[in-house]
Amino acid sequence: MKIKITLISFVLLLTACSKKETVKEFPFESLIVTGSNLHDIHTVKFTKSDTVYLQRIFPEPKENFYAIISANEKIRLNNYLHTLNLKNFDSIYADENLDDGQSYLISINQREKNKQIYIHGEHAPQELYNYIDSLGSIKNNLKFISTKQIIDFGDLSAILPPPPPPPPLKDK
Repeated sequence: MKIKITLISFVLLLTACSKKETVKEFPFESLIVTGSNLHDIHTVKFTKSDTVYLQRIFPEPKENFYAIISANEKIRLNNYLHTLNLKNFDSIYADENLDDGQSYLISINQREKNKQIYIHGEHAPQELYNYIDSLGSIKNNLKFISTKQIIDFGDLSAILPPPPPPPPLKDK
């Protein structure tokens, strides 16, 4: 009987002392990543909830989508978002000699503080490209469903092309 009690106590002691993974909270109110190139403009919004939003801006028509991220993916995302301090980066990384090409806009809203990082070309720190690629792989693993819901993606004017000029006025 003493051996059983000792064995059970030992097992309970081992399981009680096992290291539990700490679940980190989503570090922002929202994180919006917009990608733009000649053939596609889309934006993805990650929030504290388990819903991820996507807006396809180009090609027309503009369309909104949502997906539900699994609990395990949400934990992985939250832990990943804590690995890079976006405050340490400049607001603009632009190649002045590049007219076309891939552009990104990372928009962070954190307790009433907003920061945007605009990337155009290939002169941003590699950490930012890796960050965008990792978020893109999370997005690519989600199954998005079309929605008519209006979703606020913030100010995307830094990355969206300007509207076309108005048509010429006809003489009467």
